[in-house]
Amino acid sequence: MLRLALITGCAALQHKYGRETYGARVTRGAADLPPLLLIPPVGVGIDRQFYARFQDVWDGGDTHAPDLLGTGDAKPKPRRFYKPEVWAGQLDAYVREVIGEPCVLVSQGGLLPVALEMWRLGGTDTVRGVACLSPPPLSFVASEGVEADRTAPAVPRAPRRIQRVAWAVSSSPVGNLFFRRLRGKKGERIRSFTDKNLFAGESDDAWVKQCYESARDSRGRFATLSYLCGTIPAGGAWRDERGGLLADLMVPTSIIRGVFPGARDPVNRTREALEQLPFPAGGYIIRDARACLPWEQPEQTASALLSFLRSSSEKDLAVQYVGT
Repeated sequence: MLRLALITGCAALQHKYGRETYGARVTRGAADLPPLLLIPPVGVGIDRQFYARFQDVWDGGDTHAPDLLGTGDAKPKPRRFYKPEVWAGQLDAYVREVIGEPCVLVSQGGLLPVALEMWRLGGTDTVRGVACLSPPPLSFVASEGVEADRTAPAVPRAPRRIQRVAWAVSSSPVGNLFFRRLRGKKGERIRSFTDKNLFAGESDDAWVKQCYESARDSRGRFATLSYLCGTIPAGGAWRDERGGLLADLMVPTSIIRGVFPGARDPVNRTREALEQLPFPAGGYIIRDARACLPWEQPEQTASALLSFLRSSSEKDLAVQYVGT
C-alpha cells in the first residue's frame, strides 16, 4: 500500500509492511546521483524527522527517510522485541517496492546492524553504498579476521539471559513508567540527556519539542526499550557477531563522524575503522557536531555525503575535515 501527500519541498508517504503501516519523508533530487535511504536512530521520541533538516538542504538525488516500525506515526506499535532483522526486513521491502533501485544506505549511530542485515537480504540488488554516521567501534558488531560470508547467521556473543530479563521488565507496566519518566518534565529530561550525550552544543527548542511530542505515544517505548535491551548487555541482539557480513560488504563504505570538545582523536578513530572495511571510501569529520550530525550540522553533513557519492569508485583511506 502506498499513499503520497505533497508538502512544501517533500512528500509524506504512507506504506504498509505486513500488518503495520508507517510514514516516510521523501524528497526528489538529481537523477544522476543515487537515492539515499536514511535510517534514523532509535531513542525517546526520535523518528524520521531526525533527517528533516538534512533533507531540506540536500542537493543530490532522491532521499527517503522512513519511520522504523514501532516509531513515529507507525501503527499499531505492537508489544514486540525489535531486533535488527525486523527493521532490515521492513527497509528491504521499502527499497524494492518504493525506491525500485539500489540505493546508498545512510546508517545513523548504532543502527549499523540494520544496514548489515539489509546487505544480507538484498546485496547489490538493493544496496550500492553505505555511509555510517557517528558509528560505534566496528568491534561492537564484528570481530576482526572473520571470513567474508553473507550467509553466516548473526551469532550471540554471550548468553541472552540479561536481555530476556531486561525486556520482560521493559515491556511490563514498569517499563511504561520508566519511559514516561524519560520524557518527563515537559521535555526537560530530553533536553538534559541531549546536552550531555548527543549534541556538541546546547540542544535547540525544535529538537526537544519534536522528541517530546513524538514520545507522547507511550507505545513507542517498545522500539526504544528493545534497542536498549539489545544494546547494553554483551548478549544483546544488537551486539551479535556479524563479522562475516561486514567482511562481505563489497560496496563503497564511508565513515562520517563529528568533532567536539572532548572528542577522542576522531581522525585516527575514523582511519582505523576504514582499515577494517573491505571497500573503504573515505572518512569525513564534521566540525561542531557530536552524535546527531544531520540535525546539528545539516549543510556539512550534506557536503560530506556528496563528496562520498562523487568519489566512491575507488578505495580511499583518507580522512578529511568538512566545513570551516
